[in-house]
Amino acid sequence: MKTALTGVITALLTPYDEQFRIDEASLRSLVRHNIQQGVDGLYVGGSTAEALLQNGAERREVLHIVAEEAKGKLALVAHIGGISTAESCALAEAAAEYGYDAVSAVTPFYYPFTFPELRAHYSDIIAAAQGKPMIIYNIPAMSGVKLGMEELGELLSLPNVAALKHTSGDFYQLEQIHRAYPDKILYNGYDEIFLSGQMAGAQGGIGSTYNVMGWRYQGILRALANRDIDLARRIQSSCNQVIDVLVKTGVFGGLKTILQEWGVIRCAACRKPFSPVQENHLPELKRIARELQAEFQHHKN
Repeated sequence: MKTALTGVITALLTPYDEQFRIDEASLRSLVRHNIQQGVDGLYVGGSTAEALLQNGAERREVLHIVAEEAKGKLALVAHIGGISTAESCALAEAAAEYGYDAVSAVTPFYYPFTFPELRAHYSDIIAAAQGKPMIIYNIPAMSGVKLGMEELGELLSLPNVAALKHTSGDFYQLEQIHRAYPDKILYNGYDEIFLSGQMAGAQGGIGSTYNVMGWRYQGILRALANRDIDLARRIQSSCNQVIDVLVKTGVFGGLKTILQEWGVIRCAACRKPFSPVQENHLPELKRIARELQAEFQHHKN
């Protein structure tokens, strides 16, 4: 059983059909694909999953399907965060029931919650998670919630908080956290600076592009373990060349287009208000799909 909460953890996409319904067969196929890549875990129901465009029943459905397909084969983290404490607690209870190894929650957003309200929100979720480790999800650029060291320290000191997903380019803060809380697991969040995050104290990462090139990020970790910084830089650069294109095409739609080209999922649709990938971007995405597929086949062999 592979359930260590470090290393390369894929932020799992949610495949939909042409009517934007959850495509169970494609979701199971995507889970199997990630297992074949050799990633260390799956982060289910996060930003990459378009979870905030799903209702509570759909979020539970995704958690259940992934647990059935993957439990015992790699670590499973359920992102159950949202604005509503009650809904987050209900999802945390479901994650515990389905056998997830940990839960995670983004800081509540939109409303100007006070820090004591944020702390109480996390405390309630931790209680609902029935002893599962909690991973705090810090993404200030998207949540609008910027936490200082004192506030992060309070959250990291809550019972059962085991880790922090640091989706930020503030590596000074990441190094400060690593220095102040050496017993906590830290994840890099932005894929394009995965290597930099490891150098600042992260013990792996959680990212969306791992769905199509997870083996590359594993390669960065191996290179660092072997103290081959030049190789690690070259692999990060190869990742970033793909990310450059995804930023132009729309990251989620671009990733799904690649996976559709591989036959891993049946449809590249994202839920509105996301728009489909523009036709003029398809040739470049198909080229990347061919190149990555050839590299992946070589990696497996």
